[in-house]
Amino acid sequence: MIFLTDTDFKGLLAPIVLAKLRGTNDENLNESEKLAVSELDPLRGKFNMDAELSKSGVTRNRTLVRIMANITAYYVYNTVVDDEIPERIVANWKKELATIEKIASGKLNSTLLTLEDADGKSATVFRWGSNAKRSHQLYPRSYPDEGTV
Repeated sequence: MIFLTDTDFKGLLAPIVLAKLRGTNDENLNESEKLAVSELDPLRGKFNMDAELSKSGVTRNRTLVRIMANITAYYVYNTVVDDEIPERIVANWKKELATIEKIASGKLNSTLLTLEDADGKSATVFRWGSNAKRSHQLYPRSYPDEGTV
């Protein structure tokens, strides 16, 4: 696996189930993790996902580990035709996809590394709040019909 380890599935998949689903030479597990990485694409516009996914051990972002483990578990169940996917695995998968969308849209805070420009400053612009952006123009852009004064 690229990012995840077997211990990341503790409490999510029993070791016996993981051994059954992983496939020959971890083929199913590796393919499932690649599919899980592809689900992170909405985050690539604001966050340095390559740097996050290259981390290992305790330096990995715990939220990202949880997201990846849940999505990978869903996809690894899909590799076995006759196995029924447990409802909790499907629910976790849906929840993590919603979490990715919330982080990507700025509705949920994140500790992921942001993209940086050449100066080392964040190249990602975040706007907090729900009110529309204010305009400080003295004169509005729309004028009444010229025929009326």
